[in-house]
Amino acid sequence: MNFNGLLLPNKPKRNKMFTFNGKRMVTWNLFTGCNFNCTYCWARKLAEGRLKNSYPNGFIPTTHPERFNRHFKPDDFVFVISMGDIAFAPSVVEDYIVTVANRYPETKFLLCSKDPEIFRKVKFHRPNIYFGTTLETDRNYQFTRAPSPLQRLYSIRQSSHIHKFVSIEPIMDFNPEFIDWILTIKPEIVEIGADNYSNNLPEPSWNKVAQLMGKLRASGITVIEKDGLERLI
Repeated sequence: MNFNGLLLPNKPKRNKMFTFNGKRMVTWNLFTGCNFNCTYCWARKLAEGRLKNSYPNGFIPTTHPERFNRHFKPDDFVFVISMGDIAFAPSVVEDYIVTVANRYPETKFLLCSKDPEIFRKVKFHRPNIYFGTTLETDRNYQFTRAPSPLQRLYSIRQSSHIHKFVSIEPIMDFNPEFIDWILTIKPEIVEIGADNYSNNLPEPSWNKVAQLMGKLRASGITVIEKDGLERLI
């Protein structure tokens, strides 16, 4: 069944990653952890809960040298540091990411941060690296210690980098201007997901979400709907 362009699965799943061009995204967590303390962070809950045996430091920023030596395929889309934020990574991690991106020029690498000021560093400007940030809303809901949504917008919008990515997850209620915010960033890809972990966040109506997705797609942006978004219908 198709409802306003949204494919409804028979059994809604809670995938943390998404598929792009029919292929599931690859993750590479050579560094983990973050100090932004978002109250809705699924990664922190996993690292400090069900997966704590694999994360002895919990969500404290930690480098994992044993994970540096990874091999990638030309058609891989790699989410680098999905279990953390690159803003807290040391320079040795940043340098190695760039080294690997240069080694695999046909592979796409996504760097996503709630402090996109980090992308001012010249070394990240590679044609196969995507600059990404999370914009759950344009309102200051105070669920995080990260830079405000407006600060994130200014930082990533100022970059002239060709490949940009925006994550609107978990999507929260927003003002009409939010759509213009996203368009001014000129992202290639926008990923939209709901609060799949029962954090009781202020969520928008389905009509607002549908209007957002429609305008983004009309502007030529690839919009990826995460599993669970259909709950807002």
